[in-house]
Amino acid sequence: MAGHSHWAQVKHKKAIVDKKRSQLIAKLINAILIAAKENPDPQNNPKLRNAIERAKDFGVSQETIERNIKKAQGQLEDVKLEEILLEIYTPFGVGLIAKGLTDNKNRTISEIKHILNKYESKLAEPGSVLWMFEEKGVIEIDKNLLSDEILVELQDYLEDFDEKDDKIILYTSINNLYKLKEILENKNINVLSTEIQLIPKTYVNIENNKEVLNKINDLIEELLEHQDIHEVYSNIK
Repeated sequence: MAGHSHWAQVKHKKAIVDKKRSQLIAKLINAILIAAKENPDPQNNPKLRNAIERAKDFGVSQETIERNIKKAQGQLEDVKLEEILLEIYTPFGVGLIAKGLTDNKNRTISEIKHILNKYESKLAEPGSVLWMFEEKGVIEIDKNLLSDEILVELQDYLEDFDEKDDKIILYTSINNLYKLKEILENKNINVLSTEIQLIPKTYVNIENNKEVLNKINDLIEELLEHQDIHEVYSNIK
């Protein structure tokens, strides 16, 4: 199992120009709004806790976070924002999931269709791409910190793990994500990142087709540039 998070690509870029940073922070706040509408308590809502941690990574203040949690609960003003999840077919056999928040779903879908047309891609029927993915908790740690002894201790919470470069990627359920993180931190294991991601069940390998890979990456980049889209997932190997 290997995750393909386009959020991680954004997070680890060292320099973000002011305009893009402003757009990113707006999307981080939108993610808080989405999660807080379901449950405003981050201790009992892993998605909200994850959205808050992401926002703090980019310097969003606690005051701003709390204000938007209240906003999501209708305590400050009516929230007319709607969560969207768009399933996308590309002509290259790659499936994409774009997640976001909008105050005008028809406008957003129309604009996304315009982007997709440029890449000969199209929106798919609900469920026709999403079934290829599973929502998982994902934790990254340094490769040298994981031992067989620790794996045994994590077995009640760990569903799978993978090695990538100098990191070990641990997969768990959303409900067990922060329990797993707590166990690792109690063992003085530094957690590099904690995410909730859509993980593909099967993959499309286009590594040897650079032209197609570049087109897919360009499409993903343009989708992420859209003001209403804050995450894109693919089943690229």
